[in-house]
Amino acid sequence: MTSEKNMEDLNLPNVISIDEAYGRFGTDDDGDRDASSSLSVASSAYTFRMEHGRRYHDYKIGSPFPHDEVSDENDFLLHELCLVLLDDRYYLAPIDETSLHCVVDVGTGLGLWAEGVAERFPDSQVVGIDLTPHPRSIFPNCSYMLSDASEEWVLDDPTMKFDLAHIRSLFGSVPDWAALYKNCFDNMNSGGWIEHLEMEINAQTDDAEVPADSQIKFLSSFAHTHMTVASGRDFGISFGMRKLIEEAGFVDVQEKRLKVPLGPWASDPKLKEVGRLCERFYKTGLQGWLMHVCTRSLGGNCYRTKTLSITIISYPSMTSDYAPASRR
Repeated sequence: MTSEKNMEDLNLPNVISIDEAYGRFGTDDDGDRDASSSLSVASSAYTFRMEHGRRYHDYKIGSPFPHDEVSDENDFLLHELCLVLLDDRYYLAPIDETSLHCVVDVGTGLGLWAEGVAERFPDSQVVGIDLTPHPRSIFPNCSYMLSDASEEWVLDDPTMKFDLAHIRSLFGSVPDWAALYKNCFDNMNSGGWIEHLEMEINAQTDDAEVPADSQIKFLSSFAHTHMTVASGRDFGISFGMRKLIEEAGFVDVQEKRLKVPLGPWASDPKLKEVGRLCERFYKTGLQGWLMHVCTRSLGGNCYRTKTLSITIISYPSMTSDYAPASRR
């Protein structure tokens, strides 16, 4: 995956010191969207649907997460967060830039990473794969393929092999991780690298200040015990990806966990910015991550899911009393 040396270059502390001037920030509520909305929107190519004020796409069964303006903002925040965390590097794998000829971005989303790499390395060919249709890139060396990455890859150039496969933050989205990793392996040049950066849904503290039954701790447990089972998509892929990557055939697999603060409370300027972006990423993403699975698979309703989202964001340390199902 990535070299230990490149990870150490990030100079991130084991324990994050707190900025004494940090104070809690208020939570903005964007208002209640139309909770009863449920209609289908047909395009010339693909079908989208509206549920509870959010837009979803149905191609290849679709994703349990929305695809709309709010999710676009979430993608932008994640991209900026990763660039700050990794010191403006798009990858940490020890690849000589002169050897970076073909790159694939699996689950490319808005294509921010793919187009960033295409711009920074104009001699490389970059392919972004996603279930959502994407407009033509402004960079001539970047293209997109509409496909489920866990199914067979049908590339425009069947002889193309990749030097780097990049995956980022696809928790809860992939139906078959083993097949996805195998496709990466089968479509790579000998000596190529795979780099997977995943958000670990496992809230931790450097002290015992947050109680075990708090909202934020409840959410971590709920994602693994309920959402993964109900959706058939792994929300805890960060815990098992190393084993699956090795089983796909990759060697010299290395793993590093990086602490990411939730909120701008760190005294270190870099981690303060990372925390600020992470808090916005969390707040813009949480309702979308919960809504489809809670209402469609767990028997919950829109109001309770929205209330849960607001409560977790507003009072992360408060004791949770949420029951996953509320079907009458």
